[in-house]
Amino acid sequence: MLLNKNKFFLLLFVMAFGPFLAYKLVWIARSEKVNGVMGFVGKSYTGQLIHYYSVISFQAGKDTIWMNGNDNIFFKKGEAVPIRYQKNDPHNARLDIFPSMWGDTIVYGGIPVAILLLLYLHPHIFPRRTKFRLSGKRPFLQVIPPPDQLQPATNVANMYT
Repeated sequence: MLLNKNKFFLLLFVMAFGPFLAYKLVWIARSEKVNGVMGFVGKSYTGQLIHYYSVISFQAGKDTIWMNGNDNIFFKKGEAVPIRYQKNDPHNARLDIFPSMWGDTIVYGGIPVAILLLLYLHPHIFPRRTKFRLSGKRPFLQVIPPPDQLQPATNVANMYT
């Protein structure tokens, strides 16, 4: 299969970011939404770093579940906080706000996408009109440079005469 540069990189973007996005969308679709209550501010130490976070409780069926919020996202004591959790695993809960829900997806999926974007945009790595051949046998991927950048074939026998 012969692909142009745009189609090839679109395929790579989907392969790099798609699994992270699909996992998150399935997680959200299967989650329950409840309101929790901010209990107190927690504190932990990681070496010399100190982390502060909100500790929130919410009801999952007849159980009260306590969870730690994200670092440096604080709420007032007693404030209602939107929570999403998995019904079969209420300890797998997250704050229902953008940084908590999508932050890890953006970071883990965004790093490979940023690298691919640099490869796509750099004019000397893959110039315009570069083609990519995908095959089921070796070589699985072949890069075909644009016609104006092909090197003329040289006769090795004439090089040393």
